[in-house]
Amino acid sequence: MAVGKALQSVPTALARNPLIVALFAVFGLVQSVQVVTQQLSPIVGLALSALTILLYVLGMPFVQGGLIAMADESLRGRTTLGTFLRAGKSNYLSLFGATLIVFLVNALIGIAVVAAVLTGAVSLAAVESGSGLLVAGAVALLAAVLYLAFSFFVQFYGQEIVLNDASAVAGLKGSASLVRRNLLSAAGYLVVSFVGGGALGAVIGVASTLLLPQPSLHGTLNQAAVPGLVGYIVVTVLVTALLGSILLVFSVAFYREIHGGRSRTSEAAGV
Repeated sequence: MAVGKALQSVPTALARNPLIVALFAVFGLVQSVQVVTQQLSPIVGLALSALTILLYVLGMPFVQGGLIAMADESLRGRTTLGTFLRAGKSNYLSLFGATLIVFLVNALIGIAVVAAVLTGAVSLAAVESGSGLLVAGAVALLAAVLYLAFSFFVQFYGQEIVLNDASAVAGLKGSASLVRRNLLSAAGYLVVSFVGGGALGAVIGVASTLLLPQPSLHGTLNQAAVPGLVGYIVVTVLVTALLGSILLVFSVAFYREIHGGRSRTSEAAGV
């Protein structure tokens, strides 16, 4: 099974490429420092969050491209930071365009849900009948199904763009076609990814609840809270480094399995 084979290839790839784990540790450090800053000073934390969102929107396509290329290389041998930089730069526009398309489609679906709920609420208030609310609920349910289906079919657009040199639109189409030909395997992959991502979020959430102090409006820090802050940072860095790197390499390994085990990147490398 593609999911099982992909999972089996992850430990070896990461063992010979600790650089990938280190990069995710850096991501975890940045995330945890932002959260800790919000605890110490909500105002500064809010400004930092706004800056982080801007950097995320502009920088994520670069990071996504670089990480996918590194993961692909790690499955064939050793990878380098140069691969991250080259792939991030060369695939930036296509990944940014595809991300924008995905965002716009999801935004339209979200608008449809809000409009349906508002219409149902107005109808219910006007005629004192549940029919309008039922229609709104049905529309909202349909929109939710469309959102999930769209996300499911385009989940490999990044791999298509980076590993097969596809454009933004071609990457989305290629992902949809690939998933359509491998529905059961793609569903299995989604379950594993969901469990892994859920575990990552759950551990960080529990660490936040147990270790972080209440936000201070005056920017003061109780010395007794320092161990908790440090503990939260350590937990976030370690969990992000471990699970983040595993999920990344797994996603590329699975893509290679259902795509036939080879990509244009590996063919160009003679592997």
